Amino acid sequence: MSLSRTGTIEGEFAGLTPLRFSPPVEARFETEGLSERIRLAQATLFAAIFLLADGMILPDVLGPLAVMRLGVFTPLTLLMIWILPRRTRTWQVDGLLVGGCFLSVLMPSTIISFSASHYVATYQLGSMLIIFYMVLVQRVRFRMAVIGMALIVLTQISTVARRPEVDAPTFWYIVVFYLIAAAIILLGSFVLERTERYGFLQRLRVESMIERNAEMARTDQLTGLFNRHHLATIGADLIPKRDTQSLGALLIDIDHFKRFNDTQGHLAGDRCIRTVSDLVREMLVPANENKPPVGTAVRFGGEEFLVLLPGMDAARAAALGEAIRRRVEGVGIPHPGLGPNAVVTLSIGVADWKKGHTELDTLVNAADAALYQAKNLGRNRVAVA
Repeated sequence: MSLSRTGTIEGEFAGLTPLRFSPPVEARFETEGLSERIRLAQATLFAAIFLLADGMILPDVLGPLAVMRLGVFTPLTLLMIWILPRRTRTWQVDGLLVGGCFLSVLMPSTIISFSASHYVATYQLGSMLIIFYMVLVQRVRFRMAVIGMALIVLTQISTVARRPEVDAPTFWYIVVFYLIAAAIILLGSFVLERTERYGFLQRLRVESMIERNAEMARTDQLTGLFNRHHLATIGADLIPKRDTQSLGALLIDIDHFKRFNDTQGHLAGDRCIRTVSDLVREMLVPANENKPPVGTAVRFGGEEFLVLLPGMDAARAAALGEAIRRRVEGVGIPHPGLGPNAVVTLSIGVADWKKGHTELDTLVNAADAALYQAKNLGRNRVAVA
């Protein structure tokens, strides 16, 4: 099922609040833009290597901090930059980013726990920059942001709690500060992702309208087959490009259809046309459903259908035409206008592409001549040009 069907898209707007679409739409949302997210992550992670605080306010642990940053964190960051392009899912990229942000807080927090400086609590406020980077720059998905935020805030509170110079009022002020800041930032993360999802659905809605208009332009409304306008568009592509290639054509007409309409009414006539078109379409589907249809069916006129069969000569096309004729007759669509036991039948004209043909109209005219031959011979039969 196409993701850009209007009904499907409209139903997906309900998924904006829980930030979760149906599986196929969610998969497309997560896949689109993944490469851009990876490039952004690589660029900003590379810059982050050189933008870490230098720890000058913690001189007693400056050495271990420098070793940690240059000997541990920088190699890990470079490893992440190398790994990111090899990830194929958004949650994997976000997981790496959240993990990197958490480590960038956890490792210095572990070292400065041994510092005697009175500025540790102040230094720890620098983790807010990492939180902003994770949520606002990388814009990790809201659920990942919650996990990263929880890990970072708990690490910060735990580090401050072990500082002897931090009294109870100061500690609880820091706790409340982190919790309120986390709530505000996570609200921003939720709004950002919801806005991104809304924009994604709006784009799918536009795609749906374009696709629907294009489908209406090429499809017959009653039968769902291609119309003559679309035939004019694709006709040149179906014409054989070499003499060794072949193209068969069936021109199909419902026998005595005017009498059917006159006796049964136009609505019944529409149902008859729709049933026949469905049977024709069904006969073009190969036994192996993984293969494409063997031909292209077009509603050519009121009760006429044109079937173009690439790769088929007249003999093969006639065999398929006979199978279609038998199938429709076998279904037994009642035709009371011809008698109590009469059923709808078909007359079919067959032609194939001849050497020297240059236009599709030449092939169709040949099939039309064969169709009139089938009618003159008594209808309910196949005739070959």
